[in-house]
Amino acid sequence: MTYGDLNTLGHVFQTDVLILGGGMAGLWAALKASKYTDKVMIVDKGPFKRGGQGSMCGGDMVVWDPEDDIKNWVKELSYYFEGLAEQDVIECLMKRSLQCMQEYERMGHKFARDENGKLKRVYQRGLKHIGSVLSRPFGTGGKSLIQHLVAELEKTDVRLLPGIQITDILMKDGHFAGLAGFHTRSAEFYIIKAKSLIISTGNSSWKASYGTNTCTGETFSMALRAGVQLRNFEFLKVWNVPAKFCWEGQTMLLPLGARFVNAEGEDFMSRYSPTLGAKMDPHFNTRAMVEEYRAGRAPLFFDVSKMPEENIRLLTPTVGWMKLNYERLCTMGQDLFRDKVEWMPQVDYAIGGIDTDINGQTCIPGIFAAGRARNLESGLYLGGWAVSGTATTGSIAGEQAGQYAASLDYQYEPDYREVKELKHNILEPLGKDGIPYKEVLNEFRRIIAPYDVTILKTETGLRRALKRFEEIRADLLPHIAAPTPHFLTKRVEMYGIADTTELYLNASLLRRESRGSHYREDFPDKDPASLGWYLASRQDGRLVWNFRPVPMERYEFHFDSYYSENFIPLSRQA
Repeated sequence: MTYGDLNTLGHVFQTDVLILGGGMAGLWAALKASKYTDKVMIVDKGPFKRGGQGSMCGGDMVVWDPEDDIKNWVKELSYYFEGLAEQDVIECLMKRSLQCMQEYERMGHKFARDENGKLKRVYQRGLKHIGSVLSRPFGTGGKSLIQHLVAELEKTDVRLLPGIQITDILMKDGHFAGLAGFHTRSAEFYIIKAKSLIISTGNSSWKASYGTNTCTGETFSMALRAGVQLRNFEFLKVWNVPAKFCWEGQTMLLPLGARFVNAEGEDFMSRYSPTLGAKMDPHFNTRAMVEEYRAGRAPLFFDVSKMPEENIRLLTPTVGWMKLNYERLCTMGQDLFRDKVEWMPQVDYAIGGIDTDINGQTCIPGIFAAGRARNLESGLYLGGWAVSGTATTGSIAGEQAGQYAASLDYQYEPDYREVKELKHNILEPLGKDGIPYKEVLNEFRRIIAPYDVTILKTETGLRRALKRFEEIRADLLPHIAAPTPHFLTKRVEMYGIADTTELYLNASLLRRESRGSHYREDFPDKDPASLGWYLASRQDGRLVWNFRPVPMERYEFHFDSYYSENFIPLSRQA
């Protein structure tokens, strides 16, 4: 029973559909939800109209080619994702990708086309059917996509609430009731009541670079507390980047002639994958990098000297933030398109996300997920997959959440006493000194950095990392300083990173096989009994794990071999 007036606790808003996260997926969700109700709100901890991390991507997009049989795409993507794929979901999203691309063009965005008007595609990872269409002008694709989505949104009644750090999902009798949080600059308390929620906040990261600086997992923490299940946290995106500066674009460069070479000038990926070479998924390039380091053949370089001049012109950024990155490298004496530039592996973010059905619905009525917050793959990554996934899952979740909210003639009311206690717990650390959050962040980074924890995982490495994690959680995490609202936000983020680290290490220990981007050096083969998802929930403060097999009995395509078999580790080379 509710005792007291929520309005006495802070700012109270009410809407039908509430979207957490204002990136590409959130913007798509808002556009589609607004077709079913005029009460839609986006809340984001970032600034007004920034569009999340999407504005910093290249804008290339995996789009189904209608001249190709959709079954070819389902089969090839299921093979690429090592069987850990929902074939019905893949078919649904690939069909929707074409619709979303056409909507982007209707909004005014430009994709590269030849003189006959046919879309230009770059086929990736050695796959025959799966290709990305390129945004124009190259280097500003993500910014353009965001700008067009925001322009469309301004034609609707969707409300935007920026600068709010959401900390908790409010529940009532097992149903979604709203969100609670505080303003990142004033610490004023906010309560937002709604009939349905779409979580579209992206993946969780350890703040490795500018591209993953804000997605830190606090959404997954609150989802766990609300009873939502998570999955696939054993998978990481471990990319490779210039040693002195982060860079986007290798996905398109490698298929067009770029390569990796070791200190001896060898195209070392041809040793590990004679068929695909460096065109393999980058997770296999980073595995080879570690093997080359261990064999004493470092440093390693990215070499574009064999790329045709026309491809260099095609992919040299001429505008936008990618041009700034390129110019920055040049001022440091490293021209990516003319020189051999030293590269290294880098942990980018955790792939894991929220478990949903084909419509983005979670196990909690009224809570949906979209974009990178909704897990879709086994860690292997296609360039343009995220742009495609944010549009398709965002539009689907928006439609479903809009219809769900429109079907309800009542609003679950958050419990006053519970919200009052939440407010106290959330704001209690504010103004207190303690350990700088960056010290704790660096400790988490040190846990994740060793190759036997992330790239060539072993039981020894993972358990060593888990032991150190428990020490950090007990001794450092509770004492993070929050002298101002800004640092209170950073404290919340560190708790999100803590949960991500715990999920990753435990899930990696559970999967005693190698599949997708998850490679266990002590369990290098696939185990057919592990073809499924390890689902995480939280009960009485503890992580609880369940296993759900892939329902192969109702899927059309079965496999005797998978994509990873294109890679031959040194231990198995003659």
